Amino acid sequence: MGNALIDLNHLDRYVAGDRILRDEILGIFEEQAEMWIRMLDPNQEDAAWKDAAHALKGASRGVGAWDVGDLCQDAEMLVGDERRDLVKRSLLLEDLRAKVLETVEEVKRLRNSA
Repeated sequence: MGNALIDLNHLDRYVAGDRILRDEILGIFEEQAEMWIRMLDPNQEDAAWKDAAHALKGASRGVGAWDVGDLCQDAEMLVGDERRDLVKRSLLLEDLRAKVLETVEEVKRLRNSA
């Protein structure tokens, strides 16, 4: 979905150009992303794994963090007897954690910029 970690055009439409509201929503996303990524564990039961991935996907897509959302969508699919694969979950989680960290750093940069 492009090189931007946060789609500012999407986010600005969402907040109608209100910078204070944008920063508040980015702050909420930062908190939620850090919380949900901690809750993802490859050894979890399917329902808990899928719920955490789904919640992070929604938060990500709400702010235009499309890459994080896409990884979460992939994570949601790793459930069920045929699809539950701890190695795949672990590798995906490693990629997801890296992308969330990178995106949260961008969120901090955006919130601290003038």
